[in-house]
Amino acid sequence: MIESEGVVVKVEGDSAYIQAQRKSSCGGCAKEGESCGTSTLIGFFDIKTPLYRARNDLGAKTGDRVVIGVEDGVLYRGMLAIYLPPLLLLLAGAIGGQLMAATPAAGEAYALGGALAGLAAGFFWSRNYSARLSAGERYRPVILSKVFVGAVVNFHEGGNKRC
Repeated sequence: MIESEGVVVKVEGDSAYIQAQRKSSCGGCAKEGESCGTSTLIGFFDIKTPLYRARNDLGAKTGDRVVIGVEDGVLYRGMLAIYLPPLLLLLAGAIGGQLMAATPAAGEAYALGGALAGLAAGFFWSRNYSARLSAGERYRPVILSKVFVGAVVNFHEGGNKRC
């Protein structure tokens, strides 16, 4: 299961909207005083932290820190379904355009036009398909647990003591 920590920003019925913490893939930005190209790009483009709609079986409230999760296989199948069709349609469009060219000299222009048309069709298909996937329960993240800050319990010889 792939898990991420975030904060509940809104609750509607059995759903909670979670703002997940953005993490760098390399972890280098966590070092104090240093930054990487990813953090520079995020700052330059003012990329917002995404909001995820998750099933709220634990009854989390606005402001609660939670851990959300989604199954590995579901995530990988979803990624393949979203990224593979545009790539395949781009290649099919380029090959189809090349074959439709009347002369070999016009082949490159037709291939480029076919590739662009295939890519546009692939993006359109992926957008519609991802909208249908996000509406389904199978691909919806779930709140796995609440995070309680400051509730660390130390066990030692004298009994247990809250910190």
